[in-house]
Amino acid sequence: MANKQGINFEKWIAAGNSFIVIDGSSLKNQDRSSFSKKITDSKDYIDADGVLFVDILNDELIRCDIYNRDGSNGEFSLNGFRIAVAYCYLHKERLSWSWTTLTLDKWISSQLSEKWQIDNISQKNNLFSVSLKKDIVHDFECNQIDIDGLNGWSVSGIGNPHLIISLDIERKLVKNDYSKIFEKASMNEAFPFGVNVHFIKRINKLGEYFIDTYERGVGRTLSCGSGSLASSVCINTKIEKNIENIRTQSEGGVLEVSFGEDFLVCRGPAEKMFDGFLEFF
Repeated sequence: MANKQGINFEKWIAAGNSFIVIDGSSLKNQDRSSFSKKITDSKDYIDADGVLFVDILNDELIRCDIYNRDGSNGEFSLNGFRIAVAYCYLHKERLSWSWTTLTLDKWISSQLSEKWQIDNISQKNNLFSVSLKKDIVHDFECNQIDIDGLNGWSVSGIGNPHLIISLDIERKLVKNDYSKIFEKASMNEAFPFGVNVHFIKRINKLGEYFIDTYERGVGRTLSCGSGSLASSVCINTKIEKNIENIRTQSEGGVLEVSFGEDFLVCRGPAEKMFDGFLEFF
């Protein structure tokens, strides 16, 4: 909550992605961009991937506006959405929300994305398990693409554009190649505004994969929730067709994606790290 001296915030982490979370009523829209740039300046303030401004629009819908470290609007963050749900669940009494463990009648969206259904949430101390559900999965498109002789899949419909490269197919690739491939893909005409590149490798035959991510405007990152989802869509539709349960493991953590006939569910941890207070500047 805001007062004359400053603003309260919390820092959360989900599968390696960290966000500053703020009650949306604490700051006007026109001030959010500059605030986000300032508070995520790791030299003077807090190291985080971005800022989430969370509002309760009504008893059924959470609004989670996402701002990147450079102050720009973020279209979609799967890990950010899961953090916002956990934040609201933790503060359900203050927010006057009638939550139960199963919350099938509640939804979340950002200023730019479609709604996701809150499928399930549970809590143990500061650690939460959050599942989000999405219908109409055929809106996600996965098409094969060639990047300078390298085979991959372009996945759209999940926020940022994503390029998936399977290390089980492109066996000659080594880690030293990843950044160069990322640069080439970012300049490819198929991705005029850049692309997130994900290198995936199968761990076993049970649907478990390791994922290494390079994000546009950032470079290598520990985790990317939407990238794990895009990779799971690619695995489900192109690489190991119709595998129902996929578990992607990054250096930041694990995200599980389960596919139904016309829906998918994403689940993984979200954890509150600490509370803070920032004086206005």
